Amino acid sequence: MTILSTAAMQGLGAMYRVNNARLQQRVNSVSKAVTCRVRARAANVPEIYQEGIDPEVTAFQEHQKTAARPSPAEYGRTLMTLARSCVLSTVSSHPSSSGFPFGSVVEFAVDSEGRPLLATSTLSPHTADLQADGRCSITVTAPGFKSLQDARFTLTGTAKQLSDMDRPAAREVYLAKYPEAFYVDFGDFRWFRMEDTKGGRYVGGFGRVASVTEEDYKAAQPDPVASFAPHVCGHMNGEVSHIKDMQDMVKHYVGLTVQDAKLLDIDRLGINLQCNRDGKSFKLRLPFIRSAEDRKELKEVLVEMTKAARQALGSS
Repeated sequence: MTILSTAAMQGLGAMYRVNNARLQQRVNSVSKAVTCRVRARAANVPEIYQEGIDPEVTAFQEHQKTAARPSPAEYGRTLMTLARSCVLSTVSSHPSSSGFPFGSVVEFAVDSEGRPLLATSTLSPHTADLQADGRCSITVTAPGFKSLQDARFTLTGTAKQLSDMDRPAAREVYLAKYPEAFYVDFGDFRWFRMEDTKGGRYVGGFGRVASVTEEDYKAAQPDPVASFAPHVCGHMNGEVSHIKDMQDMVKHYVGLTVQDAKLLDIDRLGINLQCNRDGKSFKLRLPFIRSAEDRKELKEVLVEMTKAARQALGSS
């Protein structure tokens, strides 16, 4: 083993310090060169890609933050009322999956308080699940649900089997929604109502998620125009002139120029559209100038907004 003298050790240390200083100089030199190149390239980037984004887009984004909409609880009550079927999730009682979540697609109705009513056969496993453990959830989607940008709502609570006294009222509500459901009178059918609700979860699309308390859900009411909105949407989307009117309204009231606009749904406070701009498709909220509580008021507000947009933009 070779042992270096003190002088040799000092020499090695000096060489190390010199080499390290030279290396640091080279690193600093390369760093400055890269920084200069990046700055030179940044100077050539079109302004639209820098902080000064298209002012129309900026104004649109700010507008959408405060655009009037129903509350998540109102959306939830509306979706529960409109839905023709749901995913019922129960706690499985079957030996092969005991205690695990079990999902079934079933029909249901809601009473005046928004409580789901179920008529299920004892031949179905979810009936035995509910009889053993009433804890469950119901998930519904917006009419015409196609993708994760569309609305859905989940309500959680405890389903309890109805007594002989409560069944007639539940049957009346259920058959009002499904008049051909004669089978609910078969001997193997049982009636349940979700009670002791724990609230729900509303998802209105990407970035629009909210919890709904039991109190807010019970206090909310279904939207008054949602039941006939699909007919209005179909009419508006079927006429080229109406599509132009919607583009004009978006420009006039939102300040955004779009190449296409299609009505998705309508509520008492406004409309939701699917728009196209420069090859990009996105949802847009267009609030009404005042609320519309029935079919007559909806027609009046749409006509008034259409005329105002045409006049402002000089459209015929």
